Amino acid sequence: MDAKAFIQFFSPLFAELSWDPYDVRRLQGAFLMEAFPKDSVLIEKRLPDYYVGKKDKRTYLKWIKQLSKNKRKEFEAIQSWRRRSVCKFVLTELKTGIKIKRVPVPQFAQEVSGTDLRSLPRVFDESPASHVENDHFYQLMEEVFTIVKNKRGNIGKKVKRISFTAHFMSVQATSDKPGDNSPEGAHEDGVDYIISALVINRFNLKGGQSQIIEWLPNQKKEIIFRHTLRPGEFIFQADTRDEIVYGTDLWHHVTPFYLADKQKGEGWRDIIGLDMMVEE
Repeated sequence: MDAKAFIQFFSPLFAELSWDPYDVRRLQGAFLMEAFPKDSVLIEKRLPDYYVGKKDKRTYLKWIKQLSKNKRKEFEAIQSWRRRSVCKFVLTELKTGIKIKRVPVPQFAQEVSGTDLRSLPRVFDESPASHVENDHFYQLMEEVFTIVKNKRGNIGKKVKRISFTAHFMSVQATSDKPGDNSPEGAHEDGVDYIISALVINRFNLKGGQSQIIEWLPNQKKEIIFRHTLRPGEFIFQADTRDEIVYGTDLWHHVTPFYLADKQKGEGWRDIIGLDMMVEE
């Protein structure tokens, strides 16, 4: 692949993505629970519907009106810090080559504790066709298809069909708040293989170290690989069920990142993440 051409193509596209509203709703609910501890049970009870968008901010209007001027300012200052879109493709190997078909993305939920709001299904914007239905993105998926095919072939398993769910994510860091691509901490995505992050842009940042973590038989977690990804670099690894296939239990994480130069006001880390499921 022509890495330079790939990055040049995708680099400007992240500014076109929609802001993620779910982080804001989760933090607003937590803010109100802290501000009104006597009503925290009722506020928390309403949070799931607010989080997934079934209810709007009016569900909390009673408490918002009671906030002091300074607290109201803090509440309104809770704004989105990441843009994102998602898309899904199914790649099938035929005698004539690899067939690529785009399919609708189902609701998205993370493999986190059942009490964590991020376990609830969320719906993100589908990636525009101009972003992903092109030779650059198709070639990326085809190359990764080959990687998965070879890895499974090493253990005597054939691969004919793989589904790819791609997450385009742009995370902002400011002088007031670090960027955090993984606020839930170390986790699995619930698929066979992942590219946790293919970095496209990294502007005015320090930190943001990617980590592969193994959950050992003694129930301890150990960081077995760490690296700060630069544009054009990515990490490929087995994800959920790798303990059955490979005898390991691998998780992934990326540490928060901060402004390298506060005078510039903000920094960005733009990535493409890929979740792969072997379908056949």
